[in-house]
Amino acid sequence: MKGKPIPPIYRSALLPVARRVFWWGQPEDWMQDVIRFTAQVMVFGDWSDTTLTCRLLSPSLFRQVLAQPPPGLFDPKSWSFWHHYFQITPPPLPRRFSICSSLA
Repeated sequence: MKGKPIPPIYRSALLPVARRVFWWGQPEDWMQDVIRFTAQVMVFGDWSDTTLTCRLLSPSLFRQVLAQPPPGLFDPKSWSFWHHYFQITPPPLPRRFSICSSLA
């Protein structure tokens, strides 16, 4: 699921966050998908990154990411943390489908 771009009004505030949590490519490019950006912050951001992102983009967006996460991004620790934070019973961790693993 691809999200909408981050609203232009928040881009300058979130660009330093993008530089920290996306260490490959151009940070500006990752701001074109608010779902992936938010998920990346939830997994790799520090507390300042996550509180800023949550304040600007909304807690409901964080919940939306948990409901339909990008597959293969969350690790068990961040998956558990965010579900606990929002007082949601965590479902199994989503996994990325691999053709190779299905051939074994």
